Amino acid sequence: MPVKITVHDLPELFAPDLERIQLAKERQARFWKGEPNDVPPIVCSGTLRPEQEAIPTPNLKEAFDDIDMMIFGQVRSACSMANSGSDGIPSVRGNYGTGVLLSCLGLEQEVFPDKMPWLKQQLTREQVAKLTPDDIKIQGTFAQGLEFMHKIKDIFGDTLPAYCMDTQGPFDLAHLMIGDDLFYLFYDDAKLGEHVMNLAVELGIKTHEWMKEINGEAPDQFYHSNALYAENIGIRICEDTSAIVGPDMIEDICIPASQRLARHFGSAWVHYCGRNDHLTKAVCEAPELIGINFGHIPGHEQDHPFDQDMEICRDTNTKFFGGWPNLPGESAKDQLKRLHHWAKQGVLLPQVNPDGDEFKNHEELLEFWYGL
Repeated sequence: MPVKITVHDLPELFAPDLERIQLAKERQARFWKGEPNDVPPIVCSGTLRPEQEAIPTPNLKEAFDDIDMMIFGQVRSACSMANSGSDGIPSVRGNYGTGVLLSCLGLEQEVFPDKMPWLKQQLTREQVAKLTPDDIKIQGTFAQGLEFMHKIKDIFGDTLPAYCMDTQGPFDLAHLMIGDDLFYLFYDDAKLGEHVMNLAVELGIKTHEWMKEINGEAPDQFYHSNALYAENIGIRICEDTSAIVGPDMIEDICIPASQRLARHFGSAWVHYCGRNDHLTKAVCEAPELIGINFGHIPGHEQDHPFDQDMEICRDTNTKFFGGWPNLPGESAKDQLKRLHHWAKQGVLLPQVNPDGDEFKNHEELLEFWYGL
């Protein structure tokens, strides 16, 4: 009968090449700072070793409900990154959903086995008007996430960082807090709208500080996404709700709030899904927001004009991290050559994976990339 694995067995199973990770950290630190590199860094996942395949694979609800199961699922992914030999930095997080910070205000998400948690509870205008930053407290799911971070630290020490939970940005947090009423609030009651945004910024500051205290990050240092490391960036900011509003609201409300949050930690990088050219331009022109990432919507993978977006990043000294879809009919090698053009200029940190055709595994992909 197989011996049951416990979370305390995981460090031996993880067993990364610490020298290779250190080289990757140095390359990424230079990339984000805009300094010369020996080669353009690249992120890709590897394959699990046979003994790592025995690590349990919980569904999303099992992981949400049980910290050990969350650790198992996260460490499996970290093993894949550590095994790749790429410039990705393995890390883990308490994967408790986009609404996890709102539990600090008493709001909790619905949980599912096959999709991420979703926050359906919101506060009314009257409830929000009574709140102050003192009402932001460690409680609920957020407290559970901090417990996850403590346990990772206890088990792995400094060999596997626990990065910040799914924090979102101020406008996204405000949307989670009050729901779609947010889109009318600034026209109906500008003073209350300002109050909501101030609460959202404070929620971002306090929660990031609590998490960074546990994982030992400096204010302007971060690990993220089971991939990233920087020494001049403090946090990630999500602008998914900002992507669906117009230019005036982006310029007057969304970006100024994100700048305030970013400044508290030195700087930030930004993610949003979809395409909003005005938002992209506003992010790239904000000095506190030094990196950007797009989530490509299924069925709309070609919406973003790659070279045009890279030119904006180059001209504003903004760094892009993430994957890009192949162009129609484009081979994997041709795609890598297209990405390498911008990566060697220090604009792009690509995240790619072998397609099983031209590159049978990550070793072949990396050999091709580093040889360009």
